Amino acid sequence: MPELFETTWIRSLELKNRSVRSATWSGVGGDHGYVTDRAVKLYRELGKGGIGFIVTGYQYVLRNGIQLPFSIGIYEDDQIEGLRRLAKAVRDEGGKIISQIVHAGARANPKLLPEGEEVWTPSAIPDPASGQVFKEMTKRDIGTLIEAYAAAAARAKKAGFDGVQLHGAHGYGINQFLSGAWNRRGDAYGGSLKNRYRFLGEVLEAARAAVGDDFPVLIKLNAHDYVEGGLDPEQAVQIARRLAEDGIDAIEVSAGSAASPKDKSPSRSVEREEDEAYLADLAAVVKEAVKAPIITVGGIRSVKTVNDILSQRKADYVAMSRPFIREPHLMNRWKSGDTSKAQCISCKGCFESGMQGLGISCKERRKLEEKEKQ
Repeated sequence: MPELFETTWIRSLELKNRSVRSATWSGVGGDHGYVTDRAVKLYRELGKGGIGFIVTGYQYVLRNGIQLPFSIGIYEDDQIEGLRRLAKAVRDEGGKIISQIVHAGARANPKLLPEGEEVWTPSAIPDPASGQVFKEMTKRDIGTLIEAYAAAAARAKKAGFDGVQLHGAHGYGINQFLSGAWNRRGDAYGGSLKNRYRFLGEVLEAARAAVGDDFPVLIKLNAHDYVEGGLDPEQAVQIARRLAEDGIDAIEVSAGSAASPKDKSPSRSVEREEDEAYLADLAAVVKEAVKAPIITVGGIRSVKTVNDILSQRKADYVAMSRPFIREPHLMNRWKSGDTSKAQCISCKGCFESGMQGLGISCKERRKLEEKEKQ
């Protein structure tokens, strides 16, 4: 029976337990997406926490691929020095860190794009999330973006990260190509699921060529878009099988986006134990279909839930996001014998400070700190 605190491997990457810090926009990037001292400090603290491996907040691979302010970029070589500081901070504390790379596609923020840059999307149709219509990518644009993903993966390796994760979920660029809700193209990149997979397949192939056979390449994949015409579990299984055939090293199964109903968003409220692990059954469907390691995410708060997931073989790894904002050292606490549930109350207040460029932080902890000062 799999246990939380046991050694495992993802390709060449040795991991001390089955916990994952799921990618979380952290609001710690500087001008033009460069790494700041605040970013290094945040990730160093996570590195001390005993987490199996940490996935960074999404790092955008082209300047027109940014969505939120104070994001970190990985689109040019001059950023490698800062990225190296960030990765080293985690590794110096005994942690492992994966760079998540993304292009936001139709979810890019036009206000954050350099002058003259356009928002790219697979098809010039109203975006299901915003209703806006953006530029349909040409085949040349697609080639440019594939090269950008490969270059970003190479930068991550050069900077000392332990692997890369392609962001293929939550309505961002790769997800848009995969999903019939966004992709209405009439060429080789649209139409059938086989064609809609083509862009991701070429990104994976290019990234693998850029980093070599031993460097882990993972993906975060939507198993359900919860949008009319979007991906459903049956299609997600077909995609996962193709990814496994094409050499993906692990699949983090997620669902939903800004276009989904609120009760189907990737980040939901967790008030009771039965609210936990709201995507674990989707992960189990994918796990049954492929041999690649599967990571489940979504509202995990207790050791009991983790043990249930692992013992029932719904997933091989368990990922959390908001609990590690409240308690970066949660895994150390659980390993020490204090297995009370995570203190996160799912208020989503952690992102308020991030939007101010101060980095994400737990709102409840901020309140306590303010009281202590008074």
